[in-house]
Amino acid sequence: LKAYRIEAEDTIEIVDKLDKLNNEFAVSASGLGEGLERSASSLYMTGNTLDQSLAMLTGAGEITQNLENTGNALKVVALRLQGMKGALEDLNEPVDDLMEVSKIQTQILNLTKNQVNIYDGASDKFRSTSDILKDISEIWDTLSSTDRASLTEIMFGKLRANQGLAIIQAFQSGQIEKAYEASI
Repeated sequence: LKAYRIEAEDTIEIVDKLDKLNNEFAVSASGLGEGLERSASSLYMTGNTLDQSLAMLTGAGEITQNLENTGNALKVVALRLQGMKGALEDLNEPVDDLMEVSKIQTQILNLTKNQVNIYDGASDKFRSTSDILKDISEIWDTLSSTDRASLTEIMFGKLRANQGLAIIQAFQSGQIEKAYEASI
């Protein structure tokens, strides 16, 4: 509630979303709650709506069958894409490979052949984690295996590659889009 600035009287909206996703996808409402517990603040602060966050948790969670780890991976990718070294260190995540934001942006642009930017050119603000990952998933299969490996490490770090690749796969399969529409 606090992360997405939802008032207490509107909690039924969240319960309804969790229940709908629980009924339509291979995830549990309690698992989604655990995933949100780990990722909501970071995802909200990096431009993701509640519906986008639930959709990514649902889509990737169907693959990993571990929403707690998926929530942690979403938190990590959101923080890594914005170069938040201190926050990652607080989570005991390895940061020895974390670059400055301008280098992260340049690397992602180069590895995606200038097709994915982490900044919105019009507003000069970060794009949402969901939008960035969706765009990457759309060109993923056109990238070389070495470029995919480099992107995976830049975005997900050394410990979250498995969950990160599940997120990419869930975008590619359309499950995240379906979960997003169901959540709305």
